[in-house]
Amino acid sequence: MLVILEAVSGPIAGRRIEVRSGTILRIGRTAKSDYALGEDSYLSGQHFAIENDGNEARARDLGSSNGTFVNGERVVSENVLREGDSLTAGGSTFTIHLEGNEQSGREPASRATTLPTDSFPGTSKISRAELGLETEAWPGFTRGQSVLLASLYRSGEGVFAVLDPMRDARIPAFLDASGERFIALDDGVRVAAYVVELPPHARLLDVLIKDGWSRGWGFYCLSTAGLDPICAHFRNFITLYTAAGTPLTFRFWDPRVLRASLPAFVQQEAVDFFGPLTRIVVEGEKAEMAVEYSVGPRGAKHQSVVLV
Repeated sequence: MLVILEAVSGPIAGRRIEVRSGTILRIGRTAKSDYALGEDSYLSGQHFAIENDGNEARARDLGSSNGTFVNGERVVSENVLREGDSLTAGGSTFTIHLEGNEQSGREPASRATTLPTDSFPGTSKISRAELGLETEAWPGFTRGQSVLLASLYRSGEGVFAVLDPMRDARIPAFLDASGERFIALDDGVRVAAYVVELPPHARLLDVLIKDGWSRGWGFYCLSTAGLDPICAHFRNFITLYTAAGTPLTFRFWDPRVLRASLPAFVQQEAVDFFGPLTRIVVEGEKAEMAVEYSVGPRGAKHQSVVLV
């Protein structure tokens, strides 16, 4: 049996790593590992190992700082891998392929990748009708943009965007002209981030989805709470402190920071950060990918939505 780790997002997207039968491959950031991925600064020196005994493949975390996750669940001791599983370590996500094994033809029990077919495999089944793709619910948007919008509004909860004005100087002007309610997260001379409420078919969506997606403008979140309590909640996380009491700015409104941080949260950290939020949707490494996070039994779980 041959185990292949196909990098689908992160700094080595597109690379394929092979683990042959009867071997154990340790993967990490430094030369201490059997396979070093120096491009991924979020990996530990020795981060995780893949064992291929010829019959089964297993993933083990090697005491990494940020954890290893299979289908959004943290690896505690070891996880048996199945065809199509999603493995996340550091800033990289891999799809598992098993060649020359009877598992290779099976559908995985739980998958992090959601494909836009008539039935979406994953931790939950999402039909095209539920995403609004059976009707022209989003005129003026491309198919991929419609998938994104439909996934945001499918549950009927309030949708909010957290936006970084440092990414594009036009963002404050767009907010002013939109007519939507928005609040600055801090009172500084240079505002760190804004939170804006986005009712369905808000005019601002045209700019955010068509111009801002994949350009690091921020992220989307869903909640039954209103704009004010959400802003009050997020303000608790702008400044964090080290064990020595040193203040640090947590730039969670940066999609790159969020994608690296959320999978590393333990369960209580995830509960605290999500607070009144039910879901967080952030752009992936590629424009045609969105990553959706929610609170799971072991921390923040995620699934990917392919925007095609």
